[in-house]
Amino acid sequence: MDETLLLADDEEGIRRVLGIALADLGFHVLTAADGVEALETFRREKPAIVLTDIKMPGLSGIELLGRIKAERPDTEVIMITGHGDFDLAIESLKLEATDFVTKPINDDVLNIALKRARDRIAMRRQLKAYTENLEKLVRKQAARLVEAERLAVIGQTVEGLSTAFRDMAGDLEGSVRYFNDMPCFVSVHDRHLTILAANPLYRERLGEMVGRRSWEIYASRRDQPYTCPVARTIETGLGQRSPEVIAYRDGSQSAVMVHTAPIRDSRGELELVLEFAMDMSEVERLREELQATQDRLMSLGLMVSSVSHGVKGLLTGMDAGIYLTESGLTRGDLGRVREGVATVRQMVERIRGVGLDVLDFAKERPLERTPVDVRAFTDGLLAAAGSKIAKRGIGFETEIASELGEFEVDEAVAAPAILNLIENAVDACAESPGRPGHRITFRVQATPHEVVFEVEDDGVGMSPEVQGKVFDLFFSSKGRAGTGLGLFITRQVISQHGGKITVASVPGCGSCFRVSLPRCAAPPAPGGEESR
Repeated sequence: MDETLLLADDEEGIRRVLGIALADLGFHVLTAADGVEALETFRREKPAIVLTDIKMPGLSGIELLGRIKAERPDTEVIMITGHGDFDLAIESLKLEATDFVTKPINDDVLNIALKRARDRIAMRRQLKAYTENLEKLVRKQAARLVEAERLAVIGQTVEGLSTAFRDMAGDLEGSVRYFNDMPCFVSVHDRHLTILAANPLYRERLGEMVGRRSWEIYASRRDQPYTCPVARTIETGLGQRSPEVIAYRDGSQSAVMVHTAPIRDSRGELELVLEFAMDMSEVERLREELQATQDRLMSLGLMVSSVSHGVKGLLTGMDAGIYLTESGLTRGDLGRVREGVATVRQMVERIRGVGLDVLDFAKERPLERTPVDVRAFTDGLLAAAGSKIAKRGIGFETEIASELGEFEVDEAVAAPAILNLIENAVDACAESPGRPGHRITFRVQATPHEVVFEVEDDGVGMSPEVQGKVFDLFFSSKGRAGTGLGLFITRQVISQHGGKITVASVPGCGSCFRVSLPRCAAPPAPGGEESR
């Protein structure tokens, strides 16, 4: 291995220790202490891989990523983030970062990210080699067939090859990096509709067709031989592009996309036809794999954001427990101390559960419904939210029915989802400082079939336009202070439980979010139902 890697981090200790580890892996390591120095080194040395801290003085890691991708899009950039930088990590993935690792850096995670970067670099090299080998094949066959006009034929063959490759890249919607995995049948035909040469894959899948007629591979053209793509190219003098059905040597059939390019002699007369055929079933498979990868990255981002929101709420609850403990010690009130310690212990257990979810993030996590006492569930929400509400000086009222019973929920995800609504209400009141004495009302009601939670505030409220977008992915009414993920994730969680979430709001008067959850397990609402 002889790859050059640029390491950018404003902490000298990290540069020194990580630089040694990377050198042991076989990299030639360049280092930079900030974003400006990193950009200068990148422009001078042109490393294939860049490993950069996401937060640096001067030019940040996000800005450095944007500059690098603008100048050399094929550079593989891996971001180093802190535990609280998940939103910036998601932003870097949108800017086409290869991957991100968190501090303290785990060797296995770093090796996985570096392997992904190497694989992408190797794939591009293989594609380049494949293209060069294919051009050599075409040149060789053309030289054998028209030796007297070898130079002219080779020039036109390469030109036709380039045109066909551009068309096929369009069929792949830009996914040219996957071309090396794709069955591509290449053949050369004369103007008498005879196959003169074919690449190894053509002969392997379609049989020894050299010397046979151009239309014989087409299951759909055997009754109309002179309508095959090569015949149309000879008739019109123009390259053709058409969907066809070919017959493999084992008798099976497959849909292909065929491209042809005419090759002319020195007098300008059509001498040969270059034909490419792509197996569209393989193209569709690659498209599906690409889509699955994109969906997985989106799921990763949502998982990270969900964990971030959940931990934020749990830390708020822990803060409340610490406050109770400290005030109890100050007053000599052991009952208050016990209550505070119990709250802290409860929050620690929930954070541990979130940690286990992070370990399982690569799996599709089904809901783990268990019977939960609604009153205990509600008390947990109030304990978690109480400290934040008290610190903001906002009035808080509860209207909780006396007989609530149980319902079946996954408490690890349902509690943070509803807690997010309470925290949003606090933020809405804080954004409306002109009116003193803000108040939030939290209601819990129950019927034989469902449990209903309502969070009502008298904050800034929302316009009809904002209400129409409030549950959309990445939409935030908080500007840079919001991620645009909180209400989207809340809606997803409620929908997974078979419930519904609605909102009613008047600008300047406040908002009311209403969540209804079935007592018993129900199938998810299609697409995440909500009213606005």
